[in-house]
Amino acid sequence: MPHFEKTKRPKYSKLMKRLLVVLLPLLIGLKTTCNAQQYGWVDISSNLPVSAHNKGLSALYFINDYEGWICTSDSNVIYHTSDGGSTFTTQSTLYYTKAIYMLNDTLGYAGGYGGYVFRTTNGGSTWTSIGSIGKTLTSISFPLSSTTGYCCGYSGKVYSITSSTLTAMNSGLTATNLASISFQGTQGWACGEQVIDHYSSSSWVLDQSYPDATYNSIHMINSTTGWAAGDNGVIIKTTDGTNWVAQTSNTTSSLYNLFFLDTNNGWAVGLNGTIIHTTNGGSTWAVEGSGLTINILRSVQFTSPTNGYVIGNNGTLLKYTGNATGVNDNEKRENLIVFPNPNNGIVRLNLQNTEIINSILVYNLQGQKIMQTYCSKDNTLDLSGLTKGIYILNIETTEKIYRQKIIKK
Repeated sequence: MPHFEKTKRPKYSKLMKRLLVVLLPLLIGLKTTCNAQQYGWVDISSNLPVSAHNKGLSALYFINDYEGWICTSDSNVIYHTSDGGSTFTTQSTLYYTKAIYMLNDTLGYAGGYGGYVFRTTNGGSTWTSIGSIGKTLTSISFPLSSTTGYCCGYSGKVYSITSSTLTAMNSGLTATNLASISFQGTQGWACGEQVIDHYSSSSWVLDQSYPDATYNSIHMINSTTGWAAGDNGVIIKTTDGTNWVAQTSNTTSSLYNLFFLDTNNGWAVGLNGTIIHTTNGGSTWAVEGSGLTINILRSVQFTSPTNGYVIGNNGTLLKYTGNATGVNDNEKRENLIVFPNPNNGIVRLNLQNTEIINSILVYNLQGQKIMQTYCSKDNTLDLSGLTKGIYILNIETTEKIYRQKIIKK
C-alpha cells in the first residue's frame, strides 16, 4: 500500500485570523461592486450634491453618454453633469421644474411650477422665463430638427413653444390633467387620466382607441409606433398611431415613465423602485435592478444600448453601465467591422461571415430615428448628409441585429 505523507496545515496567528475575517467580506464586496459597475445598474446617488439627497428628482435629459441635466420638483434647482454623473454643478430657475428638453449642449427648455417655461442658451448657466401655461407643466417634447416644441400640463393645458413665446392649443380636455406629451413631425400625442389625445391636421382630436387606464408617460419613436405606461403596471403599444394594444409588463406597480431607444429596446420605471426592460418591442418585459431601491422612480433615459440613467424620489440616481441587451458588446460585433470610425460621412461595413444586410436605421443619441438607408453593392454607407455628432447604427442582417456607435466628424 503506497504511503502518503500527511500534509501539515499552516498555522495562523490570532491576528491573521482576525484580518481574514475582516478582509474577506470586503474583498468579496469589492469584486461584486466592480462587476456591478462594469455590467449593470449602479446606484450613484451619492455623486449628487448634498442638496439633492432628500429631493424628489422629477425629470432628466442627456444629450449623450456624459452630459445631462436633472430637475427636482422640490426646489428651483437643476443639476448638470458633463462626466456621466461622476460630478454635478448646480443651476437655478425661478421656480421648481418637472420637465426638461435639451436640443443640444447649449439650447434647452424646462418647466413646472405655475406652468412657467424657462429657456437657456448657454447650457443652463442661466434660465430665463418666456411665459406660463397657467397650470403645472408636466412634459415637454420637440419634434426632430425642429425649433418649435410642445408642452402639456394640468387642466388639459397644451401649448406650443418657440424661442420667445408660448401659444395655447385647444386640447379639448379642460377637466383632465395631462402627464406626458410626445411629438413626431407634425403629429403629437398626449396622455393623462383615462385619456390619450392626438394632434393631427392642426387640431387635437380624440381619435385614439385604447384600454381604460390612467397613463403617466407616452413615447413615440415615429409617426406610427409608440408606447404608453401608467397605473397598476399597464403598458400599451400602437403600430398605426391610433389603435393601442395592452402588453404584459410583469409588474403591478404603477409606472411613471418609459423610454425606447429603438423599436426593440425600451425601459419603464415606477413605484417601489421598479425597472422593467424589453428587447423585443414589449412582446415580453423583464424586471431589472431588483433591490437597488424602494424609492419611487420618476424618469428614465438611455443614450446608447450600454448607457442609461434613472432618477426618483429621495435623490435617487441610478446608472446603467453594462449592455442593455444582455450581450457583451465585443461578442455582439465580433463579425462586424465598421470603418473608418470616426469618419467624414462615408462608412464601409464589413461582415466576417455569410450574413446579408437587409436594412440600416440611423438613430441620434436621444433615441430618435434619423434615417433608414441601405448599403451599396460594396457595403459602402453614405452618411454625408448627417451633421457632425455621434450616432447609433442599427444594422439588420439575415441572422441578427448589430448596433454600432459611430462618430461623424
